Amino acid sequence: MTNLIKKVMEVAFDKKQKPSMFLANFFKAKQLKSIKVEVQGRTVKSIYSVDVQLGTGGRRVDLSSYEKQEFVVPEYNDYATISEEDMFKAQLGETEYTNQAAKIADLITDRQEIISDSQRRAEEKQAADALFNGKVVLANGTKIEYNKKATHTIDKTSAKWNTASGDPIADIKDACKLCVDDGKIGTGLFNLILEDAGLVALLANEKFKASSNLIEGIKRNDINIPVELTAGAMFHGQISCGSYRVNLWTYNEKYMIPVGYGFANEGTEVGYIPQGYGILLPDNPNFSRYYGAVSNVNASTGIGGAKLDLIETQQLPYAYDKINGGSAVTEAGVKSRPLCVPNDVDSFATFKNLV
Repeated sequence: MTNLIKKVMEVAFDKKQKPSMFLANFFKAKQLKSIKVEVQGRTVKSIYSVDVQLGTGGRRVDLSSYEKQEFVVPEYNDYATISEEDMFKAQLGETEYTNQAAKIADLITDRQEIISDSQRRAEEKQAADALFNGKVVLANGTKIEYNKKATHTIDKTSAKWNTASGDPIADIKDACKLCVDDGKIGTGLFNLILEDAGLVALLANEKFKASSNLIEGIKRNDINIPVELTAGAMFHGQISCGSYRVNLWTYNEKYMIPVGYGFANEGTEVGYIPQGYGILLPDNPNFSRYYGAVSNVNASTGIGGAKLDLIETQQLPYAYDKINGGSAVTEAGVKSRPLCVPNDVDSFATFKNLV
């Protein structure tokens, strides 16, 4: 009869969204052996070689000048505490009658997975901040500046896309030309990433609709049913802008601003692509997502200092036990050192006030 009064668990669910990393994935992952990185770059003008007379030898050119920036890669280190009481609580997907034996590994993995996702969102926010703001601002106020030119932030306040004066095709074409001229890039293929409000304004714009077929039978734009080609981002088709071809995307994923750090608007959800904003990226941008080395807290304690040695990894999960007054707790966490750097900062452009 005792079995009749036990609780029945039908469904356990975890309302947890995995980060898509759509923007961060435009930055190529590179593992570092230290916590600092020096980014070097130079601009080579598009001049042509001048012939020389026979027997006069070659003509020396100077290719030695370049600019450099040094960055310290910021560290993210978060952990959760698992207590003795947690070992006897019913966890997600369990009842109080579930066998509690050998569950510590599952508790550790669950905490580490949630923390890992939050640090991946920090990478995605870095990518968005680098592109829209030209800098990443750390929790202590330190600014990592990428020297994005003001001309590469295109403000459409006076000619929004949802007004009669707005001309999306001309704006996108001008932005492509700006990126080609300033960035010295050799491609005419770009990606335009909007959020929903920007897409609605684009598709409803009369000048955009009129440009779809300049001459009957000649197809200039190819917009179709959206397809999720990568998690969280929808591909809508391609548009032509002068001599440039542009892939059209929407990306509406959001993050929540953490509470308790004194950030503005804490606790609210914000889109990686703010409303009325957009990004124009070349097809294969010269962006890097650096991962600095982290101290190996999982190392054996056979020799002193082993846990201070640096290890090359994107994320390091860790767990260790602590004893306080005869009670034990386990602290399980993840640490990482990511930094998204748009190495060629002149090769992309952002739009604001599209609607």
